[in-house]
Amino acid sequence: MSPLLEAHDLHRTYDLQGEPVHAVRGASLTVPASDFLALVGPSGSGKSTLLHLLAGVDRPTSGTVRMGGVVVSDLPDRARARHRLLQVGLVFQRFHLLPMLTALENVEIPMAEAGVGRTEREARAAELLVRVGLGDRLGHRPGELSGGQQQRVAIARALSNRPPLLLADEPTGELDRKTGEGIRALFAELRADGTAIVVATHDQHLADAADRELWMVDGRLSEHAP
Repeated sequence: MSPLLEAHDLHRTYDLQGEPVHAVRGASLTVPASDFLALVGPSGSGKSTLLHLLAGVDRPTSGTVRMGGVVVSDLPDRARARHRLLQVGLVFQRFHLLPMLTALENVEIPMAEAGVGRTEREARAAELLVRVGLGDRLGHRPGELSGGQQQRVAIARALSNRPPLLLADEPTGELDRKTGEGIRALFAELRADGTAIVVATHDQHLADAADRELWMVDGRLSEHAP
């Protein structure tokens, strides 16, 4: 069976005041369906950049990202946005919830963009928020929620269109121990349900819960700790 996601020889170089910054250097990986992969490494090692390349948020300078037979890295901008909407759930490190919307409305946004009807998306959003332990916070806005609760809203939003792949950037980085344990348990449930998960993390407890770890240092991936 073909992997869900394949990245081959990815490079991402930025220009910073006339100097090249090599954020990702020759990264290759495969992610089978239902896999749980942890990207581990120090801050500034390129983990977030790699996640953005895998999601199709950013384009590689060279190399390819393929998912479901589609070379995502070659798609035009509009097609890549559509791919992300339907195929990839992305949890950003800073949540990016809209402050004027309730938790329920934030989770509904991707479904609205995908053309899901209001009744169906409200029911799906409520179901997801119950699943992440926020069934009593549907009408709360982000400013009325703790950091851990906001993180769980962001995860529910990422899952709203039932994507086969979830990418999460430091999902437990700013959470207390108990909330972090809840997120780890949720990821285990998602994996058991068939969702592939890739996380960039400093949390060794989360990395230990993954099926495998890859280390990233100076933009390079390795199967072994430096």
